[in-house]
Amino acid sequence: MLAKASRLGFLDLPKSARESVYSYLLLPHQEDDITTINYRLEWPYLRDPSNTTFARPTQIDICFCPPGAFESGHCDHEKLGLEAEHSEPHIYTRYKCHGPEVHFTSPGETLWVMQEALGQFNILRPATTAEVKSRPSSAILQVCKQIHGEANPFMYRARNFIFLTGPCPRGRYQAYATLQWLKQLGSIARANVESLSLLVQPYEEDCNTEDMKKSYVELGAFICEQLPRFKWLYLEICDERVHYTASVFSQLLEREGVSIVTQRTLRNGEFGVFASKERFLDSFEVIKE
Repeated sequence: MLAKASRLGFLDLPKSARESVYSYLLLPHQEDDITTINYRLEWPYLRDPSNTTFARPTQIDICFCPPGAFESGHCDHEKLGLEAEHSEPHIYTRYKCHGPEVHFTSPGETLWVMQEALGQFNILRPATTAEVKSRPSSAILQVCKQIHGEANPFMYRARNFIFLTGPCPRGRYQAYATLQWLKQLGSIARANVESLSLLVQPYEEDCNTEDMKKSYVELGAFICEQLPRFKWLYLEICDERVHYTASVFSQLLEREGVSIVTQRTLRNGEFGVFASKERFLDSFEVIKE
């Protein structure tokens, strides 16, 4: 009798062949692909955090977070909630009060992408069918542990991630949300993130531009320490009044192989590509009134 031909499974293929499949399924098919991740913010300790509360550079909101809540981070919410019941009302101050909770939209929910950035308000639109299909599907990662380990890095390589949300009480905290997303990734995923995008305008962070600058310092430090494959930071500068805050990202250029791309939308989309810390800092000329 003839021996039955044995069936080859996917894992029997050479690793190079499997990686070709991962590349096709998970890497972007367009060089300029931007992968949008939606998030929303919840303010557990602000009094009536309406989306219309911010209307001026100096924002005043009443907060009920307990003393030391910021240092407590995002742990033990039940305990913090009990303490907040007896907390004295005070003016919310970033980096002293407990900040917003960041919730990232699940893949099954509607994807909203950027149509136009307009300072206090960003105009978002539902993604087209083609834009949704361009997003990587994690289905193959769920087949087995080995495939998950092999394919997971391809979910993050060559993708330019941008984080977008709708109106928020004290600003959109975009850099903060980006940092929280990076922190929740596993070490393998973080090791394969190569590109990030940020909108540089007053309400992307907080109403206070110094807090905005500090949030950029934190994000930049994390990129330097935790993202070994990082190559590109894209900055869309939508407001010249706060463009100088992005100068702190010069720390990224101390590492070989990293570049920063700036686009100034108020200057007819003027582009700049910087691989040198000195040239990047020189680009932040004084804006005359």
